[in-house]
This record gives sequence, structure tokens and C-alpha cells, in this order.
Amino acid sequence: MKKNALEWCVFGASVLLSVALIGYLGVKAITYQSTPPDLRVEIMPEKDTLRRNIQRIELINHGEQTAENVAVEVVLLVQGKETETAEALFPLAPKESKQEAWVTFRTPPAEGQRFNVHILGYNKP
Repeated sequence: MKKNALEWCVFGASVLLSVALIGYLGVKAITYQSTPPDLRVEIMPEKDTLRRNIQRIELINHGEQTAENVAVEVVLLVQGKETETAEALFPLAPKESKQEAWVTFRTPPAEGQRFNVHILGYNKP
């Protein structure tokens, strides 16, 4: 029994996909580096109609490993003086991911307020 053109096309495409997948996995296996979590934190003001002092925190993990229970401390500085401290907890920060959280301060938004952001610690699962 002779194969028609459609059967040959399907066969060729499946062989090509299989070879490409094996090649991709091979390259990943050779170039994989087990780097620890590389955590970065960015803080941005959140728009609020009630004029509350709400800040959005983005936790970005550029590393190859997951981090658990990441604790982030945010210190509000008004005119260079430490006014308030808030803390956010991220239960899980998978590799190459971005997580979001929000912190609220009792002090109303002020002109020239600044924030010091610090990662307090994390667990390795």
C-alpha cells in the first residue's frame, strides 16, 4: 500500500517537531545553571480616590530557583525621617516570575516622600 502526500506531510512534521524538542531539551540540559533566587523589588504608587497612601510592590525573581515566604520591608521616609514601616509577605516566588502585593501607610501621601525597600529573607523549598 502506497502512502499519499498528506501522510508524508504529517510524518515529516512529526519527525521535525520531535527532533526540535529533543534539541531544545538537550541545549537546556547543557546550559542549565542552578543559580539561587535573584530577587528584585520595585515599588510604585497606587492611584486611590480616597487619598490613602497605598504602594504597589512588585517582586521579580530572575533566578533559576524558587523562593518561599519572601518577607519585604518598606520604610516610609518623609523629609528624610523614618515615619512608618510596613511589611509584605509573598508565599511563593517561582523562578523567572513576577508577584504583586500592596502596602498601606496611615500617614497620608506627602510631597517628597521616599521609600526604602529591603528583602528581609526567604526560605528555599
